[in-house]
Amino acid sequence: MITLCPIGNYSHRQPFAYPQIRAHCMRGLRLTDRPEQADILFISHPKELDQIPQILPITLAPGQKLVLLSEEPFWDTVWGRDPLRRHQLLQTPDGPVPVTVLNHCTSTLYEFDEIPYFLLTNHHFSTRYGLWFRRNATRSAADWAAHFHTVPLQAAFLMRYRLDPFYDATFAEDTVFSLNNRRTEIARACHGPGMLREGTGWGDTPPRQSLPDWHLDKFLHLNRRCRFLGAIENTHQTHYISEKIFDAWAVGAIPLYEARPGHRVHDLARPGSWLNTDGMAPADIPHIMTQTATTMKTEGFEAYAAQQARLARLFSDPGPLHRELNRLHAALLREFNAVLAEPATR
Repeated sequence: MITLCPIGNYSHRQPFAYPQIRAHCMRGLRLTDRPEQADILFISHPKELDQIPQILPITLAPGQKLVLLSEEPFWDTVWGRDPLRRHQLLQTPDGPVPVTVLNHCTSTLYEFDEIPYFLLTNHHFSTRYGLWFRRNATRSAADWAAHFHTVPLQAAFLMRYRLDPFYDATFAEDTVFSLNNRRTEIARACHGPGMLREGTGWGDTPPRQSLPDWHLDKFLHLNRRCRFLGAIENTHQTHYISEKIFDAWAVGAIPLYEARPGHRVHDLARPGSWLNTDGMAPADIPHIMTQTATTMKTEGFEAYAAQQARLARLFSDPGPLHRELNRLHAALLREFNAVLAEPATR
């Protein structure tokens, strides 16, 4: 039995904070709020590495380990010291403290098989997607052709406005880099009639986190209203896929997504069912969307319909969800056992 103690101000943003993951992934693991009883103490935001003297409530005993358990590549790339390095050494007034970094780049925790990690954090993702994609799967290619011809909006972007050099962070040019500024530039280029841009920084729109149910609100707001929906992540990382691209398909839109070769989205997204903005100049994207919409042929609508059917199968069967939770549990055990087996100093 491995005893874990979350510390710091971001303990609500880590795998064990979510009831669905906690219910499936605690065999062989135990949580405690008493640091002196823990085998592993962990923080969940890289900026807390600089606050360890204030956050760490005890001096680590022999055998105790400190871990940064991060689920958010955006935090890792913008605030992290080096998100590609698993073993780091913190200099504190009481001497050096070794820390093991477990994130998307340094661990196997987020290397999903069927369903990306983010969709495991709340049961409503799989429940809602099962309903929404079963509904969408009843539509034929001809139905989708008629749909894209009649929707009122060309494109919608629901996202925070971020445009600052602070967000320009690149750690591995082809695989790990921030997309915050780029996706904002793309949304800025998509203006005028038929373009919807909402979110913090675009006007008076409140933060989505202030809504009682931001995910349901997004679906109801955009359902069958747009041809394209901005789904670009805040960070490009091979295994990082959030709810954004699934929401685009759910509302009946073509996702605008950005992914280099080797990104796992290529395993999930049928060619022809999304528009990859990689390598496109932001100013060219409005024209490319118009061209795509006007030249889309039967095979394109068939690919889109096939993607909807594929997603309906994925989220209507409990098997993939259970297998993914079991995979995550095995990965957590493996990574924590590896941490405890590592030498005390590195």
